[in-house]
Amino acid sequence: MQSKLGILRSQLGQLRRKRGFVRWGSALCALLALLVWLLVAAFLGDWSFDLPTSGRTALLVAWIFAGLAALRAYVWPVVSIRETTEDVALIVERQNKIDSDLVAALQFESPQAKTWGSSRLADAVIDYVAEFSPSLNVFEGFSYQPLPKRVLVLVATLLMVGGAVAAFPGHASAFWNRFLLGTAHYPTKTQIESIVVSGQTIPVYRTGAIAQVRIPYGEPIRVEVKCAGEVPAAGSAWLSGINNDASNQIDLQPLPGQSDFFVGEMAHLTDSFKVRFHFGDVISDPAEVVIVPLPLVDIAWDVTPPKYAAATLKPGELDGGSRQFSVLEGSQARLRLVCANKPLASVRLTIGETTFLAVNSDSRRTASWTLPPGTPFDSIREGLKYEIQVTDQDGLSLESPIAGQIRLKVDRAPRIVASAVTRQVLPTAQPKIDYAAGDDFGVARIVAVVHLSREDGRTSRHEVVAKVISEREQPQPIVRGQIAIPLSTYELTKGDEVKIVLEVTDWRGEVVGQQGFGEPNTLSVTDLNGILVQTGEEDKKSAKQLDEILRRELGIGGEKK
Repeated sequence: MQSKLGILRSQLGQLRRKRGFVRWGSALCALLALLVWLLVAAFLGDWSFDLPTSGRTALLVAWIFAGLAALRAYVWPVVSIRETTEDVALIVERQNKIDSDLVAALQFESPQAKTWGSSRLADAVIDYVAEFSPSLNVFEGFSYQPLPKRVLVLVATLLMVGGAVAAFPGHASAFWNRFLLGTAHYPTKTQIESIVVSGQTIPVYRTGAIAQVRIPYGEPIRVEVKCAGEVPAAGSAWLSGINNDASNQIDLQPLPGQSDFFVGEMAHLTDSFKVRFHFGDVISDPAEVVIVPLPLVDIAWDVTPPKYAAATLKPGELDGGSRQFSVLEGSQARLRLVCANKPLASVRLTIGETTFLAVNSDSRRTASWTLPPGTPFDSIREGLKYEIQVTDQDGLSLESPIAGQIRLKVDRAPRIVASAVTRQVLPTAQPKIDYAAGDDFGVARIVAVVHLSREDGRTSRHEVVAKVISEREQPQPIVRGQIAIPLSTYELTKGDEVKIVLEVTDWRGEVVGQQGFGEPNTLSVTDLNGILVQTGEEDKKSAKQLDEILRRELGIGGEKK
């Protein structure tokens, strides 16, 4: 069934939509204008202070929160209004100063009104309103304000900002990139074309991670900067510590005849730092200059003496902890090289013109480097002078190679002393020679060498083995004994001479031992009368010595006058 209030409902619906349009339009214009001006404020702050990424992050967060606050304070209270036809009818009644017939008629026409009471009264109200509603101006008092003013403010804002963007497109593009946490920079009158630090080029503006330059410890840092545009008379490098709060400034001056090329030098820097370059109105992005320490190397030698000397050497006698030390011939020296502060890439040991590459067990920082088999250090037979140079993972080496020397410790020849009881012997006698032999590490063999000089001028040489000490009996550093020389085998006669020299050979394991010789004992071959004469002379000598002792003891001395 057709509604009697259809025209009125249609007019009220139009009024409701216009009111909603004004509310939404005004709120959105105000919000957009506010957001644009907040962007302008963010640009001014970023452009004035050249904010870092952290500062721009805070700026973006503040802009978002300000926008949300404005939305809640000014937009949401307006756009959250939900007007019904009855609400609009009530506004029309107030505007036209009429009773509540409009609202009542609209309510009586609803399906629920059939249960409210008298239908005749409801129809009467509906008919009454339907009769005068065509002449009712529902739009009386309606205004589009404040929408036009808000639109004007927004348009003016957009024109102003748009004009600034058109005039400074580079600034606008850079700001938008930076506002979204990009790495763009604002255009400047001075431009830095290149930066070179100790031969390494670094970007003026970074596009990713911060640029790093690695400089060996103790090396002077030379800076070269090329500029364009409005080139200033001088520039500077601003330094700030990475691990501390230290800061410094280095002036950069142009080269003579090259006003756009600036150089400077930084020396005696021990800690890593960040650096930014300032020229005119341009400031570069920070770069890190990492002071790379040189490798800290410690070496030691594990010395293994020859087997024959191992049992007699005292602990600590072979000290391989220094770079210069002495070893016995045939010793083995095993290198242990450790870098305390970083992994090494290579280790080279040089002897004369020959270089040997060391090897390590694994890639751990504390891994020990040693020499492979097949070097002169496996069995040292002569003195060795060596140099060691290393290269670490950063390509750095020691300021000067480690120099050292291994000398041969002298293994002294064995010693032997011998004495004979008598100097006159019969041709068939067996004179006995007492001896004592010694060596630092062990005695292996003692031989009596008998030299015969006959009266008719003939000579001959013979050997009598006194003692042989087997390998399993070693070491025996001191050996004492007695050897009898059987002269009867040589068919000697009176007047012949026998010279006996004891020869000792030391024990050196698989190495041929060294020999030592005692003082010769000379014996004269005589007959029985010669022996008696020698005995008588020795008795007289002994009696004289006894007489002198008695005189001293009894106090008898001096000659008779």
